[in-house]
Amino acid sequence: MLCLAALAIVTSHVAAAAGAPLRWEQWRSLPGVVDVGGPLSTGELVVAAGSHLFRLARDGTDSELAPAYARAPFTPPAGSEPYIAVASPEVAATACPFPRDSVFALRPAAPGSVVRIDPSGTVTTFARLPDAGGLNGIVFDTVGRFGHRLIVTGGVSGGHVAVVAIDCHGTATTLTRTAPQQEGGLAVAPTSFPRYGGDLIGPDELSGRVVATDPSGASAVIAESRAPAGGDTGVEAVAFVPPGFLAGGAAYAADRGTAGSPHPGTDTLLRLSAAALAGAGVHEGDMLLTTEASDRIVEIRCATDCAARTLGMGDPAAHGEGHLLMVADHPRPPPPAAVPITLGGDRNWVVVTIVVAAVAAGIGAASLALVRRRRREARR
Repeated sequence: MLCLAALAIVTSHVAAAAGAPLRWEQWRSLPGVVDVGGPLSTGELVVAAGSHLFRLARDGTDSELAPAYARAPFTPPAGSEPYIAVASPEVAATACPFPRDSVFALRPAAPGSVVRIDPSGTVTTFARLPDAGGLNGIVFDTVGRFGHRLIVTGGVSGGHVAVVAIDCHGTATTLTRTAPQQEGGLAVAPTSFPRYGGDLIGPDELSGRVVATDPSGASAVIAESRAPAGGDTGVEAVAFVPPGFLAGGAAYAADRGTAGSPHPGTDTLLRLSAAALAGAGVHEGDMLLTTEASDRIVEIRCATDCAARTLGMGDPAAHGEGHLLMVADHPRPPPPAAVPITLGGDRNWVVVTIVVAAVAAGIGAASLALVRRRRREARR
């Protein structure tokens, strides 16, 4: 059910907070580039380009990840969007682990499926999803509210989206088939994100909206990007600035060559430094969006309400696809400042913070001091 109650949208600021608008660097030419994921434990990125998967080192050198992926029956259909997700330490160290550095790729055509590429390069069909429609999004739950499972979305009848969670054995559970329209580079919000920590966050290029879906399947529109919207135009990817990123790192996005589009693309993997984002006033924990048209960069910052502002653009011809990947040079765990807890099926939240612990400790210390004082007075 689409929940719009109490949703407040704040008008965006079109210019960046300070200095010149950000500009993507056209970093690495890759024909057919459609998505980027990782990093692997080696520090390399994984790039989906054409019918291939590549390891891409930080110096730009590449090697094929799994030659079998480019051959039948696994080769992606021409013109499809085989988005990828890479298993990280958070999903490798669980009761139902996904092997670290394994890669999962969509086979979008209905009936859709998910392909697994093991670190050894072995390629297998991981899960078949006949009821999920045309698959259009994939991401790992690294936070845990979805049980550290793989989350896949797909377009179904009525303009709705199915959201499916898949465990490490390939067992799929459909959470909803009535989520609002969304597709592309999905993300799971960190626990620090106001009201929607741990939820699946998806962009809708057609409306420019950003949608949150919780583990019960309930959905809510949480923000408006205020960017141009429509097919091959609107918001395509969402990501959250990770802990440690602003001390050093880079963001990556795919600019796919797309013949016949108003934004035909340049077949380039784009890069933007953490220093540039910090200079534009971006904070750790902020939500960032990119659009299909020109790889526009939009920041969403939420407190009681969510405010959007455009930070910069890519090449006017750019055609954004897939995930927005943000990689910190020296990642650090998020601070335990807030832990959201869902009460029943409600969207009420209890926020347990360090402040509570500090207050409790202060009360305890004051009580102990009072008891000692009364004992001293009693001895007199």
